[in-house]
Amino acid sequence: MRNRILVTQTGGWVGDMVLLTPALRALKIAYPQSHLALLARPLVADLMAPHPYIDEVIVDSKGRSLNRLPSFWKSVSEIRRSGFDLAVVLHPTSFRNALIPFLAGIPERIGSNVSGRGILLTRTCADRRGLHEVHRYLRVLELIDIHESSTELEFWHTDTDRHAARQILAAHGLSPKEHLIGVNLGTTWRTKRWSLENFAEVITQVQQRFGARILLTGSTPEIPLGEALAQIAKVDAINLIGKTTLMELGALIESCDLYLTCDSGPMHIAAAVGTPMIALFGPTSPMRHGPYGENHEAIEKPVACRPCYKRKCMRKDLPHLCMTEIGPNEVVMQILKVT
Repeated sequence: MRNRILVTQTGGWVGDMVLLTPALRALKIAYPQSHLALLARPLVADLMAPHPYIDEVIVDSKGRSLNRLPSFWKSVSEIRRSGFDLAVVLHPTSFRNALIPFLAGIPERIGSNVSGRGILLTRTCADRRGLHEVHRYLRVLELIDIHESSTELEFWHTDTDRHAARQILAAHGLSPKEHLIGVNLGTTWRTKRWSLENFAEVITQVQQRFGARILLTGSTPEIPLGEALAQIAKVDAINLIGKTTLMELGALIESCDLYLTCDSGPMHIAAAVGTPMIALFGPTSPMRHGPYGENHEAIEKPVACRPCYKRKCMRKDLPHLCMTEIGPNEVVMQILKVT
């Protein structure tokens, strides 16, 4: 019986949750009467609470080094009491994500055999890092004979969020006939970030060439990026960095004609809502983590050390070369091609 299913993905980033959605949908379609729970980090708990295919979010606080063990056993105990029949380990590398359901006594446990965690699982598949994350997740489900052909992303904002977005844009004087380009300045890793000077140059050229309105998006910690951009260049932009909920952000990105971003959570939201985008890639690979779907363009440079997946650049001669090699004129030309 697979009446109670636990999915573990404690990667903790917004983009991970968006890319997880096709797998969650496939599980819910295969077992529509099941209780489907997700073990996730606190950062995404509120995001996933209204998810259309999730019945319960179990928060894995994990904790810092000094209190990591008590929080670990708390998660194990909570999951053991819940009586799950099946654990689907979808975190691509974590040993801990397989250890928790093993110690919780879940009888059926499936996942990819990486990081030595195959000994904790009842069925495994070999990992294939050359696949996009969407397909890496879905591939695990094949272990229980779920062969899902629908890989479409979703974002679960509502008409209420869309109405709020329209009101926000109207309050900033945006006409429905105006061309709107969203620009996301920040990323979670410093190594994935493009310079503000480059962003300023692109925005200036785009406004001069065809008068598009610019919408700046980002999270609360990225507010200083918007302030610093204003010091670099006098750009006429609707600055909503840190001023919206995630659901409103989804609706705002959906309102854009084009979205410019580095590898980030909002990049995956844009893919989910169907907004064409240009995504700039440095230390990560668009083959694995690029914008999923059609009408998107990833710009990357053939730098020998990439993709390194490092949060701190190891180059001493030319730090962040993979991102500095991307020039603003190249991005502007790509914008002109797709608009």
